[in-house]
Amino acid sequence: MTGLRESGTLGTYQRYKLGQAQFQKWLKQTSDRLRTKSVGLEKPVPQKSSSSAVRGSQFVEDSQAASAVHWSQLESMASVIVENLDPEQIPRSAISILRDVVQLRKKSARFFSSAAAKSNNDTLKEKNSAHEHIIKILEKILHQFEAALSKVRPSAPSTSTSEDGQLGMNDINNMFEYLKLEESHDGENGDPDEVSEIEVASPKRSKKSQKKGGKKQKQKKPPKGQHVQKRTTKSQDASWVDTFRWMGNEDDGDEEDEFDYYMIIYCFFQDFNSIRTYVGDRWTEYFYHKSVSIDTLAVLTNAACEIFHEMEYELEKTLEDMPQLAEYDFMMETLFFNYGLEHVDYSGEDQLTDRERNYKILGEADWLGFPAYSQVLQLLEAIPPGKVPLFPASATKRPKYGVHDFGGFQRFTRDVISELAIECCHTKAMKTNGQLAMIAIAQDELTLDFEDILRTRGYSSAVIFDLSLYTDVRYILEDQVVDAFDLLQATAASMKATLEEQLPNIRGPWDLKKECRERLVEIETYILKDFLEGDKARRFEEKGIKEPFERNILLKSDPVWSGLLDFRCRLILDNLGYRFITESPVVFGAAFIYVASRLGAISGLRWFQMDRFLQVYGEDKILQGNIHPDLTPVDLIERFVNSGLFAADAPIKDHLNPPRSLGALYQRYAKEHGYYRQPLAYLREIIRESLEHQANNLSSDANDNKNSLDTNNTFMKHTSFNLAVVQDAQKEARQSASVSPVRLLEILDKATTSLLEDQLSIDYFKLHKESVQLLREILIEFSSEVEKDAPSLFDENIRVGKLGLLLPVIYRSMADGSATEVTRRLGKVVTGFCSRL
Repeated sequence: MTGLRESGTLGTYQRYKLGQAQFQKWLKQTSDRLRTKSVGLEKPVPQKSSSSAVRGSQFVEDSQAASAVHWSQLESMASVIVENLDPEQIPRSAISILRDVVQLRKKSARFFSSAAAKSNNDTLKEKNSAHEHIIKILEKILHQFEAALSKVRPSAPSTSTSEDGQLGMNDINNMFEYLKLEESHDGENGDPDEVSEIEVASPKRSKKSQKKGGKKQKQKKPPKGQHVQKRTTKSQDASWVDTFRWMGNEDDGDEEDEFDYYMIIYCFFQDFNSIRTYVGDRWTEYFYHKSVSIDTLAVLTNAACEIFHEMEYELEKTLEDMPQLAEYDFMMETLFFNYGLEHVDYSGEDQLTDRERNYKILGEADWLGFPAYSQVLQLLEAIPPGKVPLFPASATKRPKYGVHDFGGFQRFTRDVISELAIECCHTKAMKTNGQLAMIAIAQDELTLDFEDILRTRGYSSAVIFDLSLYTDVRYILEDQVVDAFDLLQATAASMKATLEEQLPNIRGPWDLKKECRERLVEIETYILKDFLEGDKARRFEEKGIKEPFERNILLKSDPVWSGLLDFRCRLILDNLGYRFITESPVVFGAAFIYVASRLGAISGLRWFQMDRFLQVYGEDKILQGNIHPDLTPVDLIERFVNSGLFAADAPIKDHLNPPRSLGALYQRYAKEHGYYRQPLAYLREIIRESLEHQANNLSSDANDNKNSLDTNNTFMKHTSFNLAVVQDAQKEARQSASVSPVRLLEILDKATTSLLEDQLSIDYFKLHKESVQLLREILIEFSSEVEKDAPSLFDENIRVGKLGLLLPVIYRSMADGSATEVTRRLGKVVTGFCSRL
């Protein structure tokens, strides 16, 4: 395979190969050590290779070399471990990996068993027998380890513990840590400054077996071949996942060639459906409970479409010597017509009624995205190149919602995809004529892909997956599909009103005011109005169609683009407001006074916007330190005075620390991108931020380190490894930021929801307005003190930002007079202010 994806995900097939190699490495490494120990010999230390790479890549190469053992040796190795090793030292992650490997091999073996049973090909039957024998060996080893573990952990689950049931990265990372520690313990460390030549081999090809019975289709046979590509990996860029040799184990011979191909395509569709199920479930939760925001759903769905493209690119790179094997048509025919699907029971088909058989076929076809595929073919035949179909509203077929039979679902799929296709014909034409940017603002991957279908007169697996997911969403939402558009209209109207109100108050950097004006034009042009209306009206007039057309059909029928536009509005307003309040110390000064009043024994104060601001960014960040029980109002005001926040060149932004995920999503959805789709690096950044929370839990205290290890890492807790080495191994394992696609969506789901509930829930402009109001009321209360110490504050033309100079005046009044009386007066003003909010 091609290694870790740009998004930071590893597909099911990659996790399978990586996990299997790590398990074999552990099995051989541990059994060799136990055999050596039993005869009283020291384990020889391998010599460093002159081409050794970074620690991670050198370790992986050595690991793969050590794991290159024949299947016949595995059972004896497992017996040595079970007989000589304390069960507590058997890593739980190794057993979880083995369990998932067995399950996945058994699923993929269905291709061979079903084909071999009906085939006259002796070679195919021999290979099928070999695969079944390998599975039996692995199952026997699994039973051995589970029996040993049950003696000390009788409650250990017998089912997979992976994050999505398919080789979780937690187990793989845990095994990497353990194996890395073993290597370090034996003194095997690479030079971090050297470069390694890593071979990445694609699988050999062999002829396919006979077709599966029950469906008639001519068999296509991919020929043999092999391609080896070399790449140079520099130490600062390589991670242990990037340097793994995904395919082409020299000792495997030909026995895995055909198995690898079917494993690849099965895992490809398995990942598609895992992603599809997760996203669909989240939309269902919205439909029934409104428990997830539309913005989060839009970000998730669009990320899923991005991952589909990445999956396809990876598949094409893997099969680059035989590119036709990666084409959707060939894969679909192989699975649907020739061999069938692992999860479908084909027994007793003759006893099914026509209705039951139709539903069963629909389920199989839908798993492969076939309904969307067939509609794409029909649309390419119906829509001539370069043409824009026009239909009066009365002639337009609207999707009918509800529970459908076989024919009804086909019609529903046709109607929702046709509705989208007509709108995308308009956007493509406008882009061709220079009326619309090639990447419109916050445009979703689905509509971009549909434009590519119309532009190139072709399709890809990713496009078929996109449309299948879109059909799912429409089927789930029914008439609630317009909710996203309605939300967008409300958000855009509110944002427009806020910017128009605040525009006269912005006297800071010229670019801030300029951007506010640009955003107002954007809202009016692309959101509050139908940006397709002008082009449609011209075309309808030219064709003599006088019947009025419905406006905003595109955004009403595409909840993802509407949701992304809504999210964009929130990101932009957040960014403008954040930049606005950090141009002066007004909000910070008001925060100090508000909290000082609470310290003055005034309870029950409620200032929603300020409370939210303090909660999201942390009182210790905004108030320059902790709020401890002994802190007095005088101490807190003094802290502000000494911070220099009211100075002209105060770096106010340095006192806040927005999450990196906010910056990543702002870059992805709030920036203009012109002609190019954006890379998926933003997803990897979000993964890194999430995984770093785990790495940051590592403590320098020895006991804390032991306790912070994963509970499944029993082997870590029962070893005497140097704790610094343990930390290094754990951090290196997380360096790759690698997760499964579904786990990525879970992380993105949580990150987006957190931003919407925290940073994006703060109305910075309103917070600034209220802060100015509070400081002006305090100015009146302390007018005599201000007249003496800072009379310029009474100047009508003074900039609002100068109101922060009030706090030094108040501090001097506290220090020179009665602090209790000054605190009482402050509390009276703040209490009155809060009561009027």
